[in-house]
Amino acid sequence: MLQSLGLPKGGFEEKISNLSPAENLIRTDILLSMAEGKIVNINNITAMEEQAKIDMNSALQRLRELDLVHWDHKSGDVTVAYPFSGVPTPHRVTLAGMAPSYSMCAIDALGIPSMFTDAVIESECAFCGEKITIHVKDNVPVTNLGTVVVGLGTMDTANACCDSSCGPSEPMSISASCCPAIQFYCSEEHWQKANAKNSTMAKVKLTLMEAYEVGAAIFGGTLSGSNAE
Repeated sequence: MLQSLGLPKGGFEEKISNLSPAENLIRTDILLSMAEGKIVNINNITAMEEQAKIDMNSALQRLRELDLVHWDHKSGDVTVAYPFSGVPTPHRVTLAGMAPSYSMCAIDALGIPSMFTDAVIESECAFCGEKITIHVKDNVPVTNLGTVVVGLGTMDTANACCDSSCGPSEPMSISASCCPAIQFYCSEEHWQKANAKNSTMAKVKLTLMEAYEVGAAIFGGTLSGSNAE
């Protein structure tokens, strides 16, 4: 499942294990801010370099190379810090007591509560556009609709990146290759219709609980420290 989502065998935790403690601290600070619905700008982060005695530019480049954090090259605003999106997406996640934030995809939206606390997820069916609301409480997702499923697929794109600073030799970001094809569907019927229309975009179906378990497995431990010395 992880490999089908473009992740290594150890998932995001494997990537995080390759970070130094300082690099992981920067990543964690970004995630905590985005969980509160805040806009994070890397120019504000690099301005702290002298005080923190960390080479912020090198640390941020490392986070980008590992496809953990990306930003808009012109504005400096963080656009991707998995599982969060710095720009609006169809998936809005409101953690208990926090302002709304956005996730990169349906699995990411379901993974956020496992990192923090109970949440309300507001999204839409990728086939018909019907509004979907999911309440996650005590690690159980409950929807306003009878049956919500999650479709997993990949994008038909040869060389895409999620920010304007990627070099030609860097691997494609998951945010471009997979995230747009990991969507909620209001019913199995609408997933089937989407799959019939484009089997690459919606080739695998998960129940809501299965998708939640996948999200928790991917992101549940990603706020922990890196293994780097």
